[in-house]
Amino acid sequence: MTSRTDRRQKTPGAALPAARARYALLDELRGAALLCMVVYHAFYLLADVFHSAAGHKLQLAAAPAQPFIAGAFILISGICSRLSRSNAKRGIKLLAAALLLTGGTYALRFFGVDELITFGVLHFLAVAILLFAPLRRAGGKIPAAPQIVCFAALFVTTVGPFYRGQPGFGFGHAVWLRFPYTAFWPLFCLGFPSRTLDSADYIPLIPWLFLFFAGTAVGIYARQGRFPKSWIRPRCKPLGWLGRHSLLLYLLHQPALFLLFALWRAFFG
Repeated sequence: MTSRTDRRQKTPGAALPAARARYALLDELRGAALLCMVVYHAFYLLADVFHSAAGHKLQLAAAPAQPFIAGAFILISGICSRLSRSNAKRGIKLLAAALLLTGGTYALRFFGVDELITFGVLHFLAVAILLFAPLRRAGGKIPAAPQIVCFAALFVTTVGPFYRGQPGFGFGHAVWLRFPYTAFWPLFCLGFPSRTLDSADYIPLIPWLFLFFAGTAVGIYARQGRFPKSWIRPRCKPLGWLGRHSLLLYLLHQPALFLLFALWRAFFG
């Protein structure tokens, strides 16, 4: 007779007792990604908002790292979505934060700062998590390895054309010719560019949704307790703290940087 524990071990998405522990390494990696993002946004504000020559040089030097920073956030979020108790609540919370961010950047226009964020990383993560919520059980029944290979291949296929200025699909120009520039917001969020819609931080669903779902597939191993036990033990508590409070810090860091640079310019020119 097969025991309950044995049956759960054979189910790809089943949670084992060892998986209930929090993987401190994921918090630390998220904290490191947040720290890199803060530095990059500091360079961005110096260059685009405060028109600093040094800021332009720093932003240019840091630009190649930007997709890797965003990618780290997205991949880790995908892994954690497999461990979350309620992705619906998590997604709604992120969506509220994303709308708050959009409202805040819109309000900055009254102060002469045109850096509106209509579909950035928070908007993307909110939509991705809400899309994953109803698919979680079905995805957990499929082995992780083929999912990882499939989604990784789709991401690699589409991310290159996206960063060369083509639409998110990137499978040649045929798709592009059928979908010219659009002002339709859902298509803009999907990954098609627009002459009338813009976002200072733009993370469209394609190609990044493929990376997120690759993360959810990796998360199956975490859910099964197959991550190394050493990943549970904290290694760098400050980075872990940043990772655990990443949403609040993400919302606060750009206003804080803006205020800091504005005060610096006011007092030191």
